[in-house]
Amino acid sequence: MKKNEIQDLTLTAVFSAIILVMIFVPQVGFITFGVASLTLIHIPVLIGVFLLPKKYSVLLGLIFGLGSLIKAVIAPAGPLDPVFVLPWISVLPRVLFALAAAYLFDLFKLLQVKLKHSEIYIFGIVSLITVFGMYYSSQAVISTTGWSAAAVLPVTLLITTLFITGYYAFIKSEKQDSVLIPSTLLIATVIHTVLVLTALVIFEGAYISELLQSDDLIGFVYTVAVTNGLLEAILAVLIGTPIILALKQVKNNR
Repeated sequence: MKKNEIQDLTLTAVFSAIILVMIFVPQVGFITFGVASLTLIHIPVLIGVFLLPKKYSVLLGLIFGLGSLIKAVIAPAGPLDPVFVLPWISVLPRVLFALAAAYLFDLFKLLQVKLKHSEIYIFGIVSLITVFGMYYSSQAVISTTGWSAAAVLPVTLLITTLFITGYYAFIKSEKQDSVLIPSTLLIATVIHTVLVLTALVIFEGAYISELLQSDDLIGFVYTVAVTNGLLEAILAVLIGTPIILALKQVKNNR
């Protein structure tokens, strides 16, 4: 067995262990509040996407899905956990997410080769998603909590400005290859949220309606996507980017 293959298997085993620990330790990988949970387990999967071949990235997605299914069976913690015992809700979206993240990274690398100043276009895409997401998340917070717009919107504007400024500073200070990392982390996390919510609505729409005591499934998807989903995306960028850069440097030095 080649040295690189052994290294990839070792990293896959390490990330798998981290994923399982985050799944089964309460309030670490799934932070439950209200109907939905804030998910952080996708971050080790995304880190694997940057460091491992696609087959191992997909394997991490599979472990993520199987782990969440087992947890839903033996230790349910939230009102949505009963539907995550179904593999087409707990496993399938996570496998597709890992695959989509790997191909998204490949797409960004292709754009980098084909387009001059590609980092500007990628920055624009990420900024657009962030601005729209933060705006609509503020509207969701206002409508669901009853807080005043005068209190919510300035905080939203501050967070948006800080995130985009930090992202721009990262682009200016790092090598061009590193620009792809936070961009992929953010958009891939949004894809994960959309895939899971879509599976919930398609396969268990009646259960969600009963749980919410409402038939407004679109409103449910919208609210969760622009609140939990956006926060998960920002956390993925803030946590995942420095870890990936450090691990890539260690891997390249060997």
